[in-house]
Amino acid sequence: MSTVSFSRSHATPSLGSRSLAGAASLARSIVKAWQDRRAERALASLSYDTLKDIGFPSTTDSRNTPAR
Repeated sequence: MSTVSFSRSHATPSLGSRSLAGAASLARSIVKAWQDRRAERALASLSYDTLKDIGFPSTTDSRNTPAR
């Protein structure tokens, strides 16, 4: 006896699933940008001595500027 099964593995995604994936991607991008900005604000609020203690590079250090 043989068994027949149908699979939708080769079907293209529907418009609803593509728009949902796009919305999820946009949400991830927004959250990532918010987290990055929050981290920048946290670092900007630290004193120079604290930044030096944790090894954060100084913006005035010539080793941190790109070679021209």
